[in-house]
Amino acid sequence: MKPASRWPLHPAPKEGEALSSWLNRVAACYKMDVHDLLEHDLGHGLVDDLDTAPPLSLLMALSQRSGIELDRLRCMSFAGWVPWLLDSLNDSVPAALETYVFQFSVLLPKRDRKTRSITSWRVWQPCLPLQRACPLCLNDPANQAVLLAWKLPLMLSCPLHGCWLESCWGVPGQYIGWENADAAPRMVGNAMALMDQRTWLALTKGYVELPRRRIHAGIWFRLLRTFLDELNTPLSQCGGCSDSIRYVWERSGHSLRAGQSLWHPYEILDQAIQLQMLEAAATAMELIESRVLNPRGEQAALFLPEQQAEFTNGLPVVGRKKELVNYWQAAVKAINEAVAEARYNAETARSLFALASYGRRHDPESLESLRVTFVKDGVPPEFLSHYVPGSPFTCRRQNDVLSDEF
Repeated sequence: MKPASRWPLHPAPKEGEALSSWLNRVAACYKMDVHDLLEHDLGHGLVDDLDTAPPLSLLMALSQRSGIELDRLRCMSFAGWVPWLLDSLNDSVPAALETYVFQFSVLLPKRDRKTRSITSWRVWQPCLPLQRACPLCLNDPANQAVLLAWKLPLMLSCPLHGCWLESCWGVPGQYIGWENADAAPRMVGNAMALMDQRTWLALTKGYVELPRRRIHAGIWFRLLRTFLDELNTPLSQCGGCSDSIRYVWERSGHSLRAGQSLWHPYEILDQAIQLQMLEAAATAMELIESRVLNPRGEQAALFLPEQQAEFTNGLPVVGRKKELVNYWQAAVKAINEAVAEARYNAETARSLFALASYGRRHDPESLESLRVTFVKDGVPPEFLSHYVPGSPFTCRRQNDVLSDEF
């Protein structure tokens, strides 16, 4: 039986669901195979990369048939997560590892980090496909949905139920097999649950609330990847911070560097080692936020709780010198943070460019020179391509920026 010319919004895609998962559920409603749905109803042959980079023509057909916005459908694949989670889907971008992993520092000062260079690398993309799911999410056979984030070594737990993601196989809605079929759902610890909640917030809302301030999702993913690489650094390269790295691994309950002797990028590690790395990263964040650990990285302060104001009885304090505030130093720090965020946040990039171009908006040569400076500082040129002198970028919503990019 061929579906009607316009599908009803049932089953509607769930938040964070993978495109392949949703199409499987739609096909099941019409007693069809997903390949038959694609070929006979949508006019597309076999598509192997539904969750990576589906053809635009397919997404447009899906949007027309279902009434779901094109942007939402695009975000059901990894292509929709560029440039926030992934810099690119291309695995041969020069200096990709250095740009993504070594820009920030948390546990180790930058001077102690050995920058590495490898070819054919894509961040978060595992060598072998991951098949993990939440047992509670897939408990109802008639309402099973696989989240796109489950296909990456990005999270340990389900953000909705707080239980471990378990290895499985099969097709949701048809049959599911579990590696430990008789095991009850296992709850993760508070540190892991908090880290995964932040990752989920970054994926779904575009930001993360840290103790000191809210940060953009692009910065969160790069900070998380920085944690994983710092914890994978051989102690001989950690300088005076080797004891801190060793202590984090001891508190996580796993062997130092998950038992590795040689350095390898996180993405090509065995899945069991990746999970231990994520546990250690969650442990490190908890130790920093509880002030048990005092790391020396430049971005470590983001994870420190706000300092409590001293108690006062309202009377003037006698004999205490007023602490001088270095406003220039604070301004420089704020500018550096804004530039760092502009590398991954189009709205911030445009707002910063608008501020920097004040006074020379009628000088095309000066504006072009400024664009070159921004690009040299790592701001993608496409973030500035829509800039019109005097336009109020600071008032634009994130959805507007995304619509420009896609």
